[in-house]
Amino acid sequence: MDKEKLLKAGMWLSVTVLIIAVDANLLFLGFNHLRHDSYTVIIIAVCLLPVLFFCAYKGIKSLLDAIFS
Repeated sequence: MDKEKLLKAGMWLSVTVLIIAVDANLLFLGFNHLRHDSYTVIIIAVCLLPVLFFCAYKGIKSLLDAIFS
């Protein structure tokens, strides 16, 4: 196993967990602000979703590369 790739995978996956927490809170706040016809927070949360999937993809790919190469 390559320790450099494992470290890289850990960093990507930790960023993924951080973005999940931030995005979940933003979605919660956004749906609470929907009563006041404010869509700004929901738009920010939805724009953060592709970043979340990209970080998860890079983390899992690096982890699998470290294990199977």
